[in-house]
Amino acid sequence: MADQHPLVEDFFEYVKSSIDYRIAVIGQVDAGKSALINALTGENSHISTATDATRDVVSYPYKDRGQLLDFPGVGTTEFSPKQYKQLLKKYKVKHVLYVFSSKIRDADEKVIKFLSKQKIKVTFIYSKLDTLVDVTGKYDQSLLKQEKNTELHVTFKKVITDSLKYHFISVKDDQGIEELRASIDNYLDKKDETFQKRINSSKYFNRFLSKRSNALAAKLLTPGFKDLILSREFKTIEQKTRNHFHIDEEDAERLGQQMPHVIDFVNKAKESNKAEGNYKKMIGPLTTLISTVLKVRKLNVITFILSTFGEAGIRAVYPRLRGVFEYVRAVSDLASDVLEARLKEV
Repeated sequence: MADQHPLVEDFFEYVKSSIDYRIAVIGQVDAGKSALINALTGENSHISTATDATRDVVSYPYKDRGQLLDFPGVGTTEFSPKQYKQLLKKYKVKHVLYVFSSKIRDADEKVIKFLSKQKIKVTFIYSKLDTLVDVTGKYDQSLLKQEKNTELHVTFKKVITDSLKYHFISVKDDQGIEELRASIDNYLDKKDETFQKRINSSKYFNRFLSKRSNALAAKLLTPGFKDLILSREFKTIEQKTRNHFHIDEEDAERLGQQMPHVIDFVNKAKESNKAEGNYKKMIGPLTTLISTVLKVRKLNVITFILSTFGEAGIRAVYPRLRGVFEYVRAVSDLASDVLEARLKEV
């Protein structure tokens, strides 16, 4: 990724941002959520002897793509089930590791039923497997695990259609961690498949370029940019536009094209409009040009144009405005060609 063209890197980041690689780690108070995150990521998440010390949602990187979100415990005095639902709505997670260390409680039921209603994927974890023992000695651990799975199935079979079984783990004894990690990796592999499809999708390709053009509007439709046009600072305009799209002469040469220059478009605009006497009639086409290139509302463009014309006069400024934005369109088209060519090399 680090060796890719900057435009390709930006495109990959754009596509990645459209895919939710986050997994929330929630569950019972003092169930060992933070310890589990430590075991999965190697990160030093906060663990305390106090009852569920996690008060805020904290993100930890998982390998080179995912994120594990450490949520507060369910059923604390700070978070009633109702408040917890609001917290989940705020973060809009799509996959949850729900961690238990004891029997299912009322608060757990309410939150899990909410997750099911919101179509959020739930992976059930029974932590602290090393403490799952029968003090009477009548049952071995396999039977106790079976009982836990039965309790889970009976409680949620009416609301959850997916398999209702625990991932039994023990961070202390490192039991079940690799199996859980493999499950998470499988989930993220499917996300990666979506990523690959989207970087090869014309829809996301065009959306990305439209977003880049729209972001350029914030730089161009400003008093400072207007001053550059009025003072004919075309080199500065070129530098700003090239930097925005991350392209240069080398990129144009690789495609067998010439790098566009503002002055060429301005001169062309002057020649094509010499016969036009009423420049006011040009406001409409110019507005359409700018709003199309920058992907912005025409009203914002009209305000910019009239402000510029009001200072310098329509006849003097029109060729410069048209030339500059014809140039921006040409650079945007070149950026599209560069990105398409570079993606074929990936």
